[in-house]
Amino acid sequence: MSRFNPHFTNANEVFGAADEFKARCLLQGGSLFLTDQSIWTPEHFQVLKDEFVDQPDTGAGSFWSKLKDQMSRCQPMDVALMTEVFWIVQLPVTNLKPATKASSLRRIWEMPPGAPEPFPANSPFMALPVLRGLGSAGPGYNNYLPNELMFAVEAFGQFCSKPLDEREALLAHPHNFAAWLNSVPSGKGRQLYHTLCHVLFPDAFERIFSRGNKYQVARAHQIWKPEFKENRVALDTALLKLRTSLEATYPGQVDYYAKPVGTLIDKQGKHPVREKDELPSTIDGSGVVAEEPGATYDIGPAPTLRMADNCILFGPPGTGKTFEMQRRMKERYDAGDEFEFVAFHPSYSYEDFVGGLRPLSSENGIGIQVRYEKGPFLRICEKAHSDPSETFTLFIDEINRANVAKVFGELVTLIEPTKRVIAGSKPNDNGAWVRLPGLQDLFGVPDNLNIVATMNTADRSVAAMDIALRRRFRFQEFAPDPREIEPPMVGGIDLKALLQRLNDRLYFLLDRDHAIGHAYFMGINSLAALQDTIAHRVIPLLEEYFFEDLDKVRLVLTGSTKESAFFETRALKPQELFANSALAVLGTEGRTTFAVTSPETWTEADLRTIYEVSPRADAKALAAADAT
Repeated sequence: MSRFNPHFTNANEVFGAADEFKARCLLQGGSLFLTDQSIWTPEHFQVLKDEFVDQPDTGAGSFWSKLKDQMSRCQPMDVALMTEVFWIVQLPVTNLKPATKASSLRRIWEMPPGAPEPFPANSPFMALPVLRGLGSAGPGYNNYLPNELMFAVEAFGQFCSKPLDEREALLAHPHNFAAWLNSVPSGKGRQLYHTLCHVLFPDAFERIFSRGNKYQVARAHQIWKPEFKENRVALDTALLKLRTSLEATYPGQVDYYAKPVGTLIDKQGKHPVREKDELPSTIDGSGVVAEEPGATYDIGPAPTLRMADNCILFGPPGTGKTFEMQRRMKERYDAGDEFEFVAFHPSYSYEDFVGGLRPLSSENGIGIQVRYEKGPFLRICEKAHSDPSETFTLFIDEINRANVAKVFGELVTLIEPTKRVIAGSKPNDNGAWVRLPGLQDLFGVPDNLNIVATMNTADRSVAAMDIALRRRFRFQEFAPDPREIEPPMVGGIDLKALLQRLNDRLYFLLDRDHAIGHAYFMGINSLAALQDTIAHRVIPLLEEYFFEDLDKVRLVLTGSTKESAFFETRALKPQELFANSALAVLGTEGRTTFAVTSPETWTEADLRTIYEVSPRADAKALAAADAT
């Protein structure tokens, strides 16, 4: 099944070493590198938990200096166990070159107080084919290596404390093992779940080492279900069924990073340059060294702050803001990223967006209980923190329709890119941390969360956006663009010229925020469709702009105050409508009422007058009318 690996023909050696690891360490409680010693035991894991997991070093310094300090408080057997935990964490991945893996293992082994025996450089578990790995897990794997190691220590400690029959049962049923591994609290969002499941059970789990890439495969092959976002085991089960189906078409050739399937072929990195002192691990039948795909990443310093993107797409209605946001959502979906979508409205509140107390029915269905419910912003922030190597996006439609200052509250500071916190980090001096109402722990907005919002500049339902919030976003304008209209002509009517003339009049009478977007005229293929658009979309929008002042609407549509084919008018005279006694209050000045004529009566010539009218000729006509 997923043992097939066209890029790494040393896969069998890696899987063989993993099988030995399961037998020696997970079942027998022994050791990979020590002879006749039992170190994979609850007692030794408790030491690593006390000194490494429960006392994380969040200060300055390299990974190695911090680990050395933590190991200094352990016994030699515990140091040997930490070395072997590092070995299994790095076994499936190619992020470290074999020579770097070997030197890293020696470095841990020799940390004071040092392991009880000399470093086993000639161990079969240190062989070059074994250390080459199976595929890249991306730079995030080593950037957040301490988190992966903490998860490994906690998970293996729990596993080794189980009775032998339970351990045997879990290792005999891969998806049961995965369900247990997924239940370990510190494993939420950790890539070790993916790497470990594959290397221990290559017939049941794909060689895909990130959540996002698994999402991308499921979505590309149309097996995606929303429940997969909260259930990694269900996703892996679905991927196994997918592989079974693909194997029927491409027997023995299914790999998502290579043809003929190749769903993730664009995620495959460049081939690394071999170190001069490295020997080739595999040679094909022609004597040519098999190249290895995927970049390599050393264990560097702790992750640094990434500049998140807060973007508002703004413009008048119909300019493509929502279309662009949907395009970006589709792009994120296809790439396997996770995102949330919310639509703001005038009654939207902080409690809806971030979180707050909500009355809910009790579990027994009798009465109600008040409970804190997390909003979409808090939920996606928690997911981004738990999976720091991935990118998350929050999409907000019509952001200025709500009272944004009240909806965001203290987040107005936290969402600023320079005030973000490093995803997955603990509260420290970096970034802005606050205690949100209803929550006990400090909270910071992670740097792997982008925010994309739309803003309709013509919406007068709310006041202008808070200036402080405006500073936290970059603004991307979407202006009306007649060149986008397709088809550009309906019979003899030039839709581009028509839209440009309407907007020029709106710019003059109002401002550039109150315009008509090109989307109103997209896809119009007949005179009837154009008549309907003008009557039922354009004129109502103009009425909204001018507060039902149809005199102004007529001026925008025709450029004239004269009678036109689009409106019929009636003069209302108070002398004819009211008694003489009311005229002293109402006056004698008459008014004109407007009504839109039937659009079916509008001809091509009528519609062309919208942009072909001659202002000078119209002025002469008005002067002649005034003279009479």
